[in-house]
Amino acid sequence: MGKPFEYTSRLQNTPKHIERKLKRDAARLAIRMDARGEDPAFLQVNVPEQKAKEIYAVLLDIYNSGLPEANEIFNCNLRVATDISIDKFWIIYDKEAEWADALAEGVFEVDGEMEDLLDEYDLFITDKKSWDEKNDMITIESAKLYNMAALAQKFQGLQGVSKIHTHDPDVTPDFDIAIRNESGKWKVSFTRFWSSLENTKFHKWIFEVSDKVEFISESGDEFPDWMKCRDD
Repeated sequence: MGKPFEYTSRLQNTPKHIERKLKRDAARLAIRMDARGEDPAFLQVNVPEQKAKEIYAVLLDIYNSGLPEANEIFNCNLRVATDISIDKFWIIYDKEAEWADALAEGVFEVDGEMEDLLDEYDLFITDKKSWDEKNDMITIESAKLYNMAALAQKFQGLQGVSKIHTHDPDVTPDFDIAIRNESGKWKVSFTRFWSSLENTKFHKWIFEVSDKVEFISESGDEFPDWMKCRDD
């Protein structure tokens, strides 16, 4: 299976909640970079370790740059869109599946191949809901970071599995981060989206990171006053 990677902080005084956020952002961005526009379900299950560490260091540099634009971004809690799942997916399954007897009784346990896969990747069931007359849905989560689109593929074809979602189809992202490396320099853009009566609006900040962090540009629509993020 391979061991999920662990990050190390470049600055020990970075707040833990910021470290956690940046690790998750870096994992999603590393998967996205590897996918190159294709379906991440066809990539490896483990997050690309070296790439994620490099991206994490870049994001951490921006956080610690002290630039006012960087402070605004982190006050707004901008992060990578959650269309790439790294810790959760949903299985819609036949209520009569052989492995689901305990679930029918309200116990978050399964049997057979389903149990083997959960144990192999240290996954756990955190929720169960009725889906329709024939099917229920369970939420499967992990404390480790994985490419969940690829991991979910291992559950396809199991007896009783009707469908798998690797992101919440009801969630519309209102933020995103994009990153690319150009001749040894990282270009990082942070974008915030929101809806108006006319259309979808956006605001974008772009940074360049090499041996130092530089703010490049700010563009897009003007924020309504109620959306402005302030340092508490």
